[in-house]
Amino acid sequence: MKIQFSLLVLMVTIFSSPLFSATPHRGSAELLNPEAYSINASTTLYQSSALIDNDGVETAYPEGSAYRIIDADLTFRYGFSKKLELGFTGRFRSVSSMLNDETSESSGPESLGLEIKYSFPKVKNMTYAIGAHYRQTLYANGLFDSAVLIPSDTLILGDSGSEYGVDLFMTNNLKPWKWDLKLGYNSPANDLSSEIDYRAEIIYLFSSVNLFMGVEGIVSLNRDQYTDDPALKPVQATGSTRLFNSLNRQKLAPFGGVNFSLNKLTFTLKGQSVMAGRSTDKGQSISLGLSWNSTGVTDESIKIDSFKEYIVDGSVLKVSARGNFIRVDQGLSTDVEKGMKFDIYQTDYFGGNVLVGSGIVFDVGVDWSVIKLTKRYNQIVIKPGFAARGY
Repeated sequence: MKIQFSLLVLMVTIFSSPLFSATPHRGSAELLNPEAYSINASTTLYQSSALIDNDGVETAYPEGSAYRIIDADLTFRYGFSKKLELGFTGRFRSVSSMLNDETSESSGPESLGLEIKYSFPKVKNMTYAIGAHYRQTLYANGLFDSAVLIPSDTLILGDSGSEYGVDLFMTNNLKPWKWDLKLGYNSPANDLSSEIDYRAEIIYLFSSVNLFMGVEGIVSLNRDQYTDDPALKPVQATGSTRLFNSLNRQKLAPFGGVNFSLNKLTFTLKGQSVMAGRSTDKGQSISLGLSWNSTGVTDESIKIDSFKEYIVDGSVLKVSARGNFIRVDQGLSTDVEKGMKFDIYQTDYFGGNVLVGSGIVFDVGVDWSVIKLTKRYNQIVIKPGFAARGY
């Protein structure tokens, strides 16, 4: 018990250290900064546990039957401006189906996708965005009049064709909590019925570890052309699953997970379980993700890029108990005047500059001045030795 407690304390200490910089869990309506980009690689393992027919009736997988999917996704996102973001996605898929103790497998490039998001001005703590997405599979499924005509070595990777839709995103940021909602219209591939997809998520933000949980699902608009005559729907080589070539599919899937950050890297672990639905499978999945995010253009970076505009370069000598007033080593002898503006930076030996706060000169002497802090950019504690640059 003492060993377990010691390990817990060690983990908390490590994740709370400056090495693990806090990267907040980005809500779906929160876009990348201008000129910023992110690269995300993830892999998901899914295992079916039961079948759900067209009427929503659940049955256990027959003896000698099983179904598994492994997806590997690579996503690149780029912030064109404060209001516009583009995303590109590629997926590789491997499927394995066991039916009557006979196993079939298939793998290969599955699809390429494009997504665009546009965000609106923030309203208090709420951020809104709209988006559109398009996905095209890299294969085409064959159609059969009967299951007995399907070759034993044939197994589809998924629903083939093109998929497109529009989405509404909402993110409410009430630190340390964050609420995220998505509601969209989707037209799936494989001539399936159009549908409404949704996701509701709650996130708790720690210093460098974020916990999240929620639910997502699909509500069919019941527009499948074979709704009244399901027996006439062409057969595809789906194997032992009902996930594909479905009829007015629906599902409800709770999920939860954790991510933590190391500088610009973010690691994500997510688990999900399909609990209910129609014309689909019940099943469980686990995902592992790794993403790298650049900062892009921020108010801080704009100031850092304009060092040449500073006319006074000094150091912090002392900070008041509440951190509202700062004494620096520059004064009248270096042309510092009352009302002059200063920026405070955290610097290091490797050339790093982090803008911590800004203020104005409140009082001035021959070789010193007192700055009243008027704005903070982060939670870094200002200490003696920090750079003070006036303009």
